[in-house]
Amino acid sequence: MSTIELALKWQARLYARSRRSSLLLAAAYRDLDALRRIPILHVAHVLGMNLVKTGGGTYAMREEREITSLVLFEKTNSWKRFSGKENGGVSQGSPIDLVMHIRDCSLREAAEFLSSRFL
Repeated sequence: MSTIELALKWQARLYARSRRSSLLLAAAYRDLDALRRIPILHVAHVLGMNLVKTGGGTYAMREEREITSLVLFEKTNSWKRFSGKENGGVSQGSPIDLVMHIRDCSLREAAEFLSSRFL
């Protein structure tokens, strides 16, 4: 086999591998998008959060008879904690981020948690 033939063969292999990786990455993004669309109130229920309705489409988390600074927004399918876990920072985001925040886990673990319960 000549050097040119060998180079062409390797180029074809690299292209095929790159194509497979691109397809897997696209599928992963579609899956994450589906997880972000899960209604945040359903996610909160699965997480065992005790919620109190505080306004039109707004819910606060209750812990030990006190309302915390964590608020869920039903209309935007998002949440915000006004006093974060670390250094008094603000935490917020999608249903995936909520799972990561409450369970103190990685993106992969949060995605697996949601996928096993909703998809």
